[in-house]
Amino acid sequence: MIFYFSGTGNSAYVAETLGSILNEDVVCISDIKDRDITFKGETLGLVFPVYSWGVAPDMLDFVDSLPHSFIHEVNEGGGRIWIVMTCGDEVALAPEMIQRSLMSRCFIAESIWSVTMPNNYVLLPGFDVDPHDLERKKLDEARTRINEIAEGIISRQRVVDVVRGSMPRLKTKLIYPLFRKWGIFPVKWRSSIECIGCGICAANCCRRNITMKKGRPVWGGDCCSCLACYHRCPRHAVEYGGATKRKGQYFFPGKIKRKAL
Repeated sequence: MIFYFSGTGNSAYVAETLGSILNEDVVCISDIKDRDITFKGETLGLVFPVYSWGVAPDMLDFVDSLPHSFIHEVNEGGGRIWIVMTCGDEVALAPEMIQRSLMSRCFIAESIWSVTMPNNYVLLPGFDVDPHDLERKKLDEARTRINEIAEGIISRQRVVDVVRGSMPRLKTKLIYPLFRKWGIFPVKWRSSIECIGCGICAANCCRRNITMKKGRPVWGGDCCSCLACYHRCPRHAVEYGGATKRKGQYFFPGKIKRKAL
């Protein structure tokens, strides 16, 4: 069984590809209507993006909210736990962060991998999507990487096989907490005059934080900076203050299925 969180489709693609190879059910945690879930399959996989060199907050919340009955089913059934993180470049100490979260719920991951995917963070100066040639290169290499990971899961490898990057402690211990405290400002989101009121931003908000009022999107206060609204807008009409001006857009260029529980 694979649970994933995804804003712009990278982690959804990785999760669904692994699910197909491993013959495991794949579920987006944003679509789970309640926490009364039942463990199915041979393994328990978590797939999610790295945010500011830490674990995507929604995945931490998901692990923290898992019911005791589900934890008991996994542990009693001998379910093996593995993790795959998607990142634009590096993960720093995110593996240790998710492992601590799992251990607090009487779990432990036997293997952790990272997959490099196209960058999508655009909310700070100096951050933008990748050029198209680099985007294509990352997507091509990701296919091979996902197959390698699938083989590792099947053969029960016990590894932490990730790209940590330079100064991992500084990035995870200092920058990630700053991101959690100061990097998410829902009041900065707005639509420009190019908005056509299509509602795609609202339909793709993982927290259902966007509502359409008088044909325009309105953002509430429950945002996790997944950037789905910004990247999915067909008119490039979603703005985050002035931070996204002249920035590019990226959304995984393929079909993604979503299964709700």
